[in-house]
Amino acid sequence: MGFEGLGADIMLPMDLAKRLELWLPKNANIYAVRTASGVAPIYRLRGYIEAEVMVNDRSIVPVKLMPIISDAMEYVLLSNKALTALGVVIISADEGLWCLRDELGRLVRDSCNPP
Repeated sequence: MGFEGLGADIMLPMDLAKRLELWLPKNANIYAVRTASGVAPIYRLRGYIEAEVMVNDRSIVPVKLMPIISDAMEYVLLSNKALTALGVVIISADEGLWCLRDELGRLVRDSCNPP
């Protein structure tokens, strides 16, 4: 249910990338991609960031993801390979139900809104 990226990619809105101090144009390659509203630039950073799934009942090992920054995005998106690397299994995208790979068949988690 993620986007088809080149690898374990995380797409970030430009304003979030700036707040996280990830946005440095000299550290990015620029690409033009076709979107539903036309062609838009994206910026693929040259270095990885570490990301992890945060749940209350256990700790998850961080994984390296390649950040992609977009002016056209409003939300953080994970590529299919990023979801796999994080161990996330989507049970029902419509209902926001998911679990970690080793919980499949034993636990269903609800999506939450960040604070």
